[in-house]
Amino acid sequence: MPPVTEDTIDWLFDALCQLHGALWRRRASEAGWGDTIDGQFVPFDATGEWLRALQHLSVVHVRCGLETLNESAAEAVAKGVTAWPPESAMLFAKACRLRPEPLGLPSLEDAWRNLQDHVFAGQPYLHEGVEAAAQHTDLHNLRRASYWELAEHRRAFAHYYASGNAQCVVERAARGESLRPRAAIGHDSQLSPADRAARAGAERAAQQAEAAGMPHAMNAHQGLAALKAATGRA
Repeated sequence: MPPVTEDTIDWLFDALCQLHGALWRRRASEAGWGDTIDGQFVPFDATGEWLRALQHLSVVHVRCGLETLNESAAEAVAKGVTAWPPESAMLFAKACRLRPEPLGLPSLEDAWRNLQDHVFAGQPYLHEGVEAAAQHTDLHNLRRASYWELAEHRRAFAHYYASGNAQCVVERAARGESLRPRAAIGHDSQLSPADRAARAGAERAAQQAEAAGMPHAMNAHQGLAALKAATGRA
């Protein structure tokens, strides 16, 4: 994904000015994000504060953040209240989480609803991204799931669709990778009890490692260090 540069920040400032108008110019003036040129204050990243706050992100993240502000502004207008611009670069960075909609994907709720329509009514997939995430969902058991079990299936689907892990659909779309579904993994009824247990254990281990911030793959030295840390022998 293209990294954030000075040009990205210039584009972002122009977009914030178009979205918030005088409110953005006033906030930028009070915060020192700009300078007076020919008698008029012009917002720009005068101190480099915004570039420093966002340089660990990509242009795609920034676009998602701006789309979040657009949606918040639309909601504010609908309620008849003021849509305020971001108070700081760091607060804007928090809004830059990758989301499906700015990437041309169905929202998580629409994708999950589409998956159920596909499973129970044979409706086609809305997007190949939904189908790609569906490959990691137990569609066979979803058809027989109780109301309470649906929540577990939804969590599994969300993990592979928009959880933020490196291989989820949203992250792959942001990187420009193909979302064409890979070879089908089959449902649990096609696996032996040992295979089902192994697959479930592997998925739990991967999720726990991801939650702990561990990489998807480690070399021998990293593996030994992780093992020592886990057993208190580091």
